[in-house]
Amino acid sequence: MSIGSLSLGLALAATGADSGVDPVSWEELCAVPSGRTVHQFSSHNKEGRNGDDGWHLYDDEKGHAVIFDVEGPGCLRSMWSTDIREDAVLHFTFDGEEEARYSIPMIGFFKGEHKLFPAPLVSYERRGYWGDRPFAGNSFVPIPFAKGLRISVSGELHFHHAIWESYPHGTEVETFTGEEDRAALLAAFAGAPGWSAPRTSGADRTEAEWPAVEPGEEVVLAELDRHGPACVRELCIEAEDSEALIRETWIQIAFDERDRLDVRAPLGYFFGSAVRATAMRSMPLRVEPLESGRVRLTSWFPMPFAQRARISLVNRSDQPLGPLQSVVKTVESALAPERIATFTALFREGWTTYGRDWLLFEGPGAGWYVGTVQTMLGEHYCEGDEHFAIDGAISPQINGTGSEDYYLGCFWPNREFNSPFACCVGDIHEEAGSFMGSYEYRSCYARYHLEAPIPFYSELDARIQHGGYDNIRSSYGSLSFGYLRRRPALVETDFLDVAGAASEARHGYASTAGEPTGRIVARSEGRHHLVEREGRGRVHASGEISFTVASDPANQGVRLRRRIDQASPRQTAEVWIDGERVGTWYHPDHNETLRWFDSDFDVHRRFTAGKSALEVKLIVKRDRGRGAFNDFEYRAFCFGD
Repeated sequence: MSIGSLSLGLALAATGADSGVDPVSWEELCAVPSGRTVHQFSSHNKEGRNGDDGWHLYDDEKGHAVIFDVEGPGCLRSMWSTDIREDAVLHFTFDGEEEARYSIPMIGFFKGEHKLFPAPLVSYERRGYWGDRPFAGNSFVPIPFAKGLRISVSGELHFHHAIWESYPHGTEVETFTGEEDRAALLAAFAGAPGWSAPRTSGADRTEAEWPAVEPGEEVVLAELDRHGPACVRELCIEAEDSEALIRETWIQIAFDERDRLDVRAPLGYFFGSAVRATAMRSMPLRVEPLESGRVRLTSWFPMPFAQRARISLVNRSDQPLGPLQSVVKTVESALAPERIATFTALFREGWTTYGRDWLLFEGPGAGWYVGTVQTMLGEHYCEGDEHFAIDGAISPQINGTGSEDYYLGCFWPNREFNSPFACCVGDIHEEAGSFMGSYEYRSCYARYHLEAPIPFYSELDARIQHGGYDNIRSSYGSLSFGYLRRRPALVETDFLDVAGAASEARHGYASTAGEPTGRIVARSEGRHHLVEREGRGRVHASGEISFTVASDPANQGVRLRRRIDQASPRQTAEVWIDGERVGTWYHPDHNETLRWFDSDFDVHRRFTAGKSALEVKLIVKRDRGRGAFNDFEYRAFCFGD
């Protein structure tokens, strides 16, 4: 399978190019994911506190700070940085090559001064107020790689993150040339109105109009009953602009199961402008204040359903809403009902709790996480890191550097900005007229993960800190968007307890140079960073490790998960399955404070399909500063429908 068959285009019609650089299509979002995972490297503080400045993976032989290092097939989807210094240079090294293929001054890279990384897919914008360098650099140039990619920085380095997709080892990918088709991305940045129009040109229209909506009244925008799978492709509401409309009118959406609401949230949150109807343009949502004192709200999030859908508004204010019109566009869908991932949104509001991350989204099952709209008020909330733990991992695969950084801004308070994938809606500094006064105005941010929707196969737990250490008392509100099928597509089939005699014997575990670690008590990154866990395992300075794990013959690929101690840096081993070399299991990071980490290795189905057991061999590699390999447990998971 080539990466080109995994990614078809943005929310436009598919480009047809087999380049593998276009993000997930709307059609793929409507179905259970397959064939990809999403990760993040960032400069987050390794102690779980504030102070996310200058941290990186390791220093290479040249003394450069390595900020991105992957071995295997994948695609870098986006990069962000701030406090960028004039002497900082990015070095891109592909597929194990000895020398960097591109060396580009970091500020120049984000300003679009290199022809292969052009604006508007890269930008360098003033997005904050604090300090003398409140500029955010953002890149959405897809950078695919067949065997690996390493990015290092010479010169002074501060804050950064990079989001990338990995594909099962054995997937064919064409490495970046700069000639990839970027038409869909460029169209999104051009802000072409209704860029989903090619998909709605033949849609069924459901139109409705009310002269007024009284307090407590519910009005139905669409009651859809189809003979087979269909999809809401556009939802547009026009009404008189008011606080009652934006904050106290709620949208309710139910798909198929009438006794459950899949969406129930204030209208402003749902359309990405939660405080007031501020002009906002993003990839999935748009808010347009009109000259007549009215406002138009549009959503292009696709909303699939097997047979029925009901969309309504409830006026929960004590004021009547003025004349209101709506249009709902629906198209037929070729999705099998059992493959549908239902559009869902989780709304939460209240006060933060000391010592606990703010919950954005949780979902048992399989699907995609695609975005967050969040408001914050009171105290210095902006230092909180995002923590997204995927498929039950002990530590987050998405681990960021601060709330304003997650929303692709920098140095709170933030100036108003709009982009396809992130927005700061309004300018609280301008409203307050001072830095300290900004705390008294409710901020509104949005982040849409549509350059790299985050797939999960068994569960997702997405949270964000408040303050640098969950130590801020603030008023929060959030609406998070996802697609969810409440049945997993990843099932555990085996568990190996390393250093457990019975488990090792049952799995035929053997190592040529392994030594017991003894009892280790340590903590992990993310929301459980204060919880101590005990483990015993083995450490391997060299040699081979072998064992057998059970699998489902009907699998669509296998995930091997290894519990590791990150105190040993850059752990590496070649992976062989039933005598065939599959790839390299590489964990480039290390953390001597928060040590436990679950490292995953996804195997392409061509190595695993039809097999009820897999013979695994790991050959430890220790060149170029790589630390000793360790293992405490292994879990085998099978991907399925």
